[in-house]
Amino acid sequence: EMKSIFEVQYRGKNANTTEIEKMVKEDVKAKGVKISTIDTLNIYFTPETSSVYYVVTTKDGESINNDEPLNVE
Repeated sequence: EMKSIFEVQYRGKNANTTEIEKMVKEDVKAKGVKISTIDTLNIYFTPETSSVYYVVTTKDGESINNDEPLNVE
């Protein structure tokens, strides 16, 4: 199986999308959502501010998002 790494480079900073996804999943789990109940996970990265926003839709139609951005180091 092929393994790929996807990084966003912007103004001297690197943002690894795998790490961003992992960070988002941890935040979602902290809100009491089980990963196995997720239908879709949309992640939005703003490179200017290193901010990450997300919208989760669960299999039963519930929508969860983050009001405060997660920040990429």
